[in-house]
Amino acid sequence: MNLPKGFKYNGICSGIKKKDKDLGIIISDCNAVAAGLFTKNEYKSESVLVSKDHVRSGRVKAIVVNSGCANCGLGERGKKSALSICNAAARILGCEKSEVLIASTGSIGLPLDDKKIAAGLNKLISGSSSSKAEDFARAIMTTDRYLKIKSVKLKSGAVITAIAKGAGMIEPNMATTLSFLLTDAKVKKPFLRSVVKSAIAMTFNRISVDNDQSTNDTFIALANGSSGIDIENSSANRDEFIKGVFGVLSELAYMIVENGEGATKVVKIEVKSAASKAMAEKICRKLSGSMLYKSSLYGNSANWGRVLSSVGSLNLGLNRGYDIYYGGIKVVKDGLSLYNNRAKAQRYLKDNKEVRISLDLKCGDAEYWIYTSDLSPDYVKLNT
Repeated sequence: MNLPKGFKYNGICSGIKKKDKDLGIIISDCNAVAAGLFTKNEYKSESVLVSKDHVRSGRVKAIVVNSGCANCGLGERGKKSALSICNAAARILGCEKSEVLIASTGSIGLPLDDKKIAAGLNKLISGSSSSKAEDFARAIMTTDRYLKIKSVKLKSGAVITAIAKGAGMIEPNMATTLSFLLTDAKVKKPFLRSVVKSAIAMTFNRISVDNDQSTNDTFIALANGSSGIDIENSSANRDEFIKGVFGVLSELAYMIVENGEGATKVVKIEVKSAASKAMAEKICRKLSGSMLYKSSLYGNSANWGRVLSSVGSLNLGLNRGYDIYYGGIKVVKDGLSLYNNRAKAQRYLKDNKEVRISLDLKCGDAEYWIYTSDLSPDYVKLNT
C-alpha cells in the first residue's frame, strides 16, 4: 500500500482494554497543516473540546487516539485527562502541547485513565514507524469487524491516505466516527479545509447506520508537504487532489456502512425529481432511520408499504403520485401498488447484498441519496 511520506504510526495495548490494542498515534516528521471537523452534537466529548481548541492553530505534530473510553460526560476531569495526555506526548516529541490532538472512542461516562495512557506513550512513540499504519487502525477499532484504510497515489506523485473506525452510532453531521486523512502534498489550510469539507458533505454525511449522532465524531486532515509537490500551483494538480480526497473518503464511507453493527446489506436510498434538495434529503433520512423499514430489508421482505407510510408521515404534499423501484423493478406507479411484482422484488432483495431503493417523485429536478444498512438482531445484541 502506498502511504504518504513523513508520517509514522503505531498502536499498542495500554491497558484500557484487557488485551486488545487501544492506543494509537500518528506523528508527522514536520508540523503538518491541519483541518478539523467535529460532531455537531451539543454534548461533546472532552477530547473533542480539547482538539477543537488545539486545531485552530492550523499546525499539528501528532494525533493520539484511544479506544475503549469516550472521555465524555466527565466535565473538568475529562478535560484535564485529555490535556494531560497531550502534554505528555508533547514533552516526548519536543513540540508544543497545542500541536498534539486527541481523539477518543468507546463507552460514555467512564473516566479516561490518563495515567495508563501516559505510561504507554514512550513505548507508543519510540516504536512508531512508517510501516505501522495498520497497527494504528487496529488500535482505534471498537465494534468494527475489519480495518478501514484506503490510499491513492496521484499522478503528481503525492499520496493521500485515509483511516477510519466506525460501525454503529452513525448519523453524522459535519464528520463521522473517528477519521483521519493524511497527505504528503504541499497545501495551505484554506484549500485543505475547503476540499475536505466538500468531500465530507458528499461522503461521510451521506451515510446512516442507526440515526444516532455520536458525541465524539472527529475528522482530522493533515498535509505535511513532505513530497515537495505543491498542489495549488496548477489547476491539474488541484483537480486531481480533490478527486483523490473524494475517492478515498467515498470508499471509507461505504466500508463504514458495510461494516455497520449487525449489517447484512448495504442499502442505497435515492430520491429523484423532487421539488427541492431539502425534500429529497428529508425522505432519504426518514427511510434510513426507520426501524420498521430496515427490519423488513433484513428479512428480504419487499414491504414497500413501509416506504409509503414513512414518506406520507412527512406530509410533503406529494399527493401519492410517485413511483418506487427496488433495483430496476417498479413496485409502485403513481402511488398505487404493483403487487404482481412483489415476487421479483423479493428475489432482488434475497439475491443481493447491495440493494438500491429509488423514489421518483415527479415534481421537480432535485435529488438526494444516502447509504444505510438493514437492521438485524445482531445490532440489538451488540448494543445491549
